[in-house]
Amino acid sequence: MPLAAQRGPQLSVGLLPPNAPPTGASVIAARMLSDNRIHDLLLNGFPAAFRFRLELWRAGGFFDNLESTHTWNVLVRYDPYSKQYQIVRRELRATEVPAGVPTRTAAEDAVAKPEQVTLAPLRRGEFYYYNVVLDVETLSFSDLDELQSWLRGDLQPAVRGRRDPVSALRRGLGTLISRMLGGERRHYEARSPAFQA
Repeated sequence: MPLAAQRGPQLSVGLLPPNAPPTGASVIAARMLSDNRIHDLLLNGFPAAFRFRLELWRAGGFFDNLESTHTWNVLVRYDPYSKQYQIVRRELRATEVPAGVPTRTAAEDAVAKPEQVTLAPLRRGEFYYYNVVLDVETLSFSDLDELQSWLRGDLQPAVRGRRDPVSALRRGLGTLISRMLGGERRHYEARSPAFQA
């Protein structure tokens, strides 16, 4: 791999050792703030949302089968007053809010903290692999409150149709306007080696 490519953002997924067969994966999102466009937006008030989805696939004849998934989110925002990066991790119902960090490198290290996820294969003797998907979006200040509510689970009823659909539409339009005003979106995927359960 060229040196320039190694300096940019990199998503990887590996098997959790030393289980045989593997019962989970370790996901690392390295150098995600090395993208200067994302970092500049972050410094100018656009928080960055990292949405992860780990998938366990069973390899099969013509089509592979998705067997299970696990999702989590990381929110990074820069506070110009304290000159600190704030990182919030959200997984299921648990939210981790560590103290702010003072440098871009420290923020990258916090985002790159390995996420170890248990997703065990259901069928013995079959071949499997893990696939991880990461969507990175920068958001406007007005989107931040909505994102923080979403991280707490407050917006799910609107998506399921139990809240006013007009307000859900307004949120969608707000996100569209945010993109037009300079928001950024990145998509990454990585796949583990195949293994036999």
